[in-house]
Amino acid sequence: MISRIATFGHSTTMLAASLKVQAKLADQQAQTASGLKSTTYGGLGSNTGSLLRLSSQSSALTAENAAAQTATAYVNAAYSALGDIADLATTIKTQLASMISSTTIDSATTAQYATNWLNDLQALMNSTSGGTYLFSGTAGDTAAADFSDADWDASAGVDADYYQGSSATRTFTTTDGQTIDLSVSGGSAAFEKLARALSMIIASPDDSDVVSSAYDLAGEALTGIGSLQEQVSIQASTLDRLIERNEAKIESIDTLASNLKDADLAETAVLATQYETQLEAMYSMISSLSSLSLTKYL
Repeated sequence: MISRIATFGHSTTMLAASLKVQAKLADQQAQTASGLKSTTYGGLGSNTGSLLRLSSQSSALTAENAAAQTATAYVNAAYSALGDIADLATTIKTQLASMISSTTIDSATTAQYATNWLNDLQALMNSTSGGTYLFSGTAGDTAAADFSDADWDASAGVDADYYQGSSATRTFTTTDGQTIDLSVSGGSAAFEKLARALSMIIASPDDSDVVSSAYDLAGEALTGIGSLQEQVSIQASTLDRLIERNEAKIESIDTLASNLKDADLAETAVLATQYETQLEAMYSMISSLSSLSLTKYL
């Protein structure tokens, strides 16, 4: 028996419309709960590709910064070790000056001083950071200096055969191809001069001319060590600037990514309220249509 007055079509249409509004409401409620426009990449539509690219760029820069911070710690350790070597060279110059001004030179004491200084120099040149030798170039697992090496003959003049590291400089390469040197070589002229000066004294501790020449070499070494410190300081500054630039890039990229994936909670709250109001009106309309009957009009 037909009891409705042409309400079936209207009810079906309203029900379909209400289901669509209900889906929109559920989407807004999900965005509010998660804080995201969608919990899947598929739900982001055309923004998916852009978000993936931005995420990849941010990850790459974050990884580079982590590596750069490790490199910075390495360079800072090298700078500190160079400072200690400079202090040692200053002490050596001061003591040698005192010996030169003395009327007599105690050869045994002088030789012992020089031997101790050479041992101290070797220990400082073999300083490490995170288990990696600071002055060995790319041969980070090899101690830089060995003054007991039979091939080292300071009496022959300039000779850096005490150096056990690599001739290749340890470097840090950025994602855009920039190369930054890390630390300096243990075979540098400044180290060689200081070691040669001490070896000369050990060989002829009672020769005032040798002690005087060693004093001059120590002075040249000290100046050279200062130059090495400047080089390492520039390396540290370059790494610091790289990290700062990357942090700014990461912040910008993450902001762009956030705009693509994060929900606008204020907007979702307004829309959710609007959809709830629409649903209530639709449910009321459907209820009214369902209650219509021919008997009321007969």
